[in-house]
Amino acid sequence: MTNKVLIIDSNSVLAMRIKVLFELLGGEVEHIHYRMLEQLDDLTKYNAVAIANGIPDSVLNKLAQLRNHDKLILLAPKPDNVQQLASFSKFNKALPNGIVVYPFFSNKEITNLLERVFEIGADNRLVLPTVLLVDHSTPRLADLASSLSGAQLQVFTAESSFAGLAHAQKQSIDLLIAAFEPHDKSALELFAQLKSISAGTRCLLYTEKADQIDMLEAIREGVEDVLISPFDDGDLLKALHKLWQTEVLKRHNQELVERLQDTVDALIERDSLLRVIYKHTPDSIMLFTRNGNIIEGNDACVELFQCSQEQIRTRSIFEIFDEESVSSLKQHIQELRGKRSFDCELMLTHENKEIPLMGTFHEIDHHGELAFSVILKNVAHLKKRQQVLEEAKEVLEAEVQARTAQLQKAKETAEAANLSKSEFLANMSHELRTPMHSILSFARFGIDKLAADQVPVDKLAKYLSRIETSGERLLLLLNNLLDLSKLDAGRFPFNPCVLDLCAIVKTGIDDVSGSAMAKQIHFKLSAPNQALLVYCDPDLMNQVIRNLLGNAVKFSPEKASVFISVKALDDLVKIEVRDQGVGIPKDELDKIFSKFVQSSTTNSGAGGTGLGLAICKEFVLLHKGRIYATNNDDAGATMHIELPVDKQ
Repeated sequence: MTNKVLIIDSNSVLAMRIKVLFELLGGEVEHIHYRMLEQLDDLTKYNAVAIANGIPDSVLNKLAQLRNHDKLILLAPKPDNVQQLASFSKFNKALPNGIVVYPFFSNKEITNLLERVFEIGADNRLVLPTVLLVDHSTPRLADLASSLSGAQLQVFTAESSFAGLAHAQKQSIDLLIAAFEPHDKSALELFAQLKSISAGTRCLLYTEKADQIDMLEAIREGVEDVLISPFDDGDLLKALHKLWQTEVLKRHNQELVERLQDTVDALIERDSLLRVIYKHTPDSIMLFTRNGNIIEGNDACVELFQCSQEQIRTRSIFEIFDEESVSSLKQHIQELRGKRSFDCELMLTHENKEIPLMGTFHEIDHHGELAFSVILKNVAHLKKRQQVLEEAKEVLEAEVQARTAQLQKAKETAEAANLSKSEFLANMSHELRTPMHSILSFARFGIDKLAADQVPVDKLAKYLSRIETSGERLLLLLNNLLDLSKLDAGRFPFNPCVLDLCAIVKTGIDDVSGSAMAKQIHFKLSAPNQALLVYCDPDLMNQVIRNLLGNAVKFSPEKASVFISVKALDDLVKIEVRDQGVGIPKDELDKIFSKFVQSSTTNSGAGGTGLGLAICKEFVLLHKGRIYATNNDDAGATMHIELPVDKQ
């Protein structure tokens, strides 16, 4: 796909160079004057945007939409243009994501930079060095610092070697630029100290009086270049750029060497692993030439043919197997015709015992000559299985009878399901009748007391409390039935958002803490400190947690403990609620989540309709999760919930 490029220009020569280089790289370039910016609505649609120097800062508001563009290029002015440098500095601050291109860059350097921009964006931007400038002349120090800062370099200044060393101890220095006076070793001593702090530090000296002996000493100390005054800002920046590019290349080469070494190590490790697999695999592997001479075989071959490695190499594969197998093998080799692989059944006779083998053959290049590899699998067990299948034909009638028995069992299962539904309806009638009977009875008691002019407040309060409790039980039952009906009809309200699952679990614990205190049951929560974000409906998930905790309290003995665990597993968040109750029969672990089934261990004595877990299952399915139950090794059961984590 062609890369679309926008160049916003102000009649800049550098912009014209960029345009030509972009076009050479296959880019579709749109070159406009900055006054035409108002005609463009969306600047982010371009794959790359280049902004030339000399553009007034009044257009920065229009360019603000490029602040996060990953392929933005800023074309810097010449260092001696003070006015344009000041304006360019504003652009560089307003658009810090821009990659800066300087006028003294060669076309090759710019092309390499643009290629990297097209490939991976601003992550591979040009890295500029941190500069320490040392000069005892304050005016000269200020002029040079101004020139380097104008080129967007981070510059630290010092009027002495001592002050320069203090900077280096606080800030990593890439490049030392220092005044060098004949017979004054302070600059070289500072450079030596900087290299002891950071071995990659480079040095550029400038001097008015070049002394050949001193220059030789500077070169021996590792100084890269020496500028002779007078020199202009362009000379300084070119020398700096050349020196820094050498360091960047050195670092890049070091990275390449390290990556190459890692690759070699990985190949050695992989080769070693393959050799181990080849040597110790239980399947026999051999290499042999086209005329049948065996090149080598692994340890499984030694065991299969019961001979040493040396003996294997002296034999031919056409001598090992029976005549029929050898004939079939030779025919497959002759008819190969570019297929490069084939399968062939072989028979090995050893000590009057026949061993059936299946060989998978592959054509390979062995030191420039055609050869074959073969993996031999013992298929005696398959032959035996085939024999068993043939014998199975004789017992076909028994299989038919077994199938008939399965159908009968399926019928009984269906009838059991119908019976479960009937029991559920009967249980539901009982659950509806019990709270309604309680409400009517205590209401009549209260009416009778009022009719007899006997109004004991404590009695009426007790009656009303019983009526309220029964009413709440009846309302909960009706709500469950209504929820189940909405879920079946697909009309249940589902309002998910990103929430902390740990907070929802803690809220659920607080909601059932009253019931737990009545039975002196303790909750023990194990959850991570950081938030576990899931995309869920808080009301539905809270109801699920509350229901599971309520069941754990209901079916646990007094003074027991309920363990709650919340943890992250790859792309899942898992909740476990473990009680110390009566547990669940193994054959009912899946049935308890059905709408018309209640566990045989909990459907009497503890109360309930069995609707709770069915609703929980439907709520978890709405969240694209999974709920299931397991029995504990000691006592009780554990309810498991798995929900996908939020990846937004």
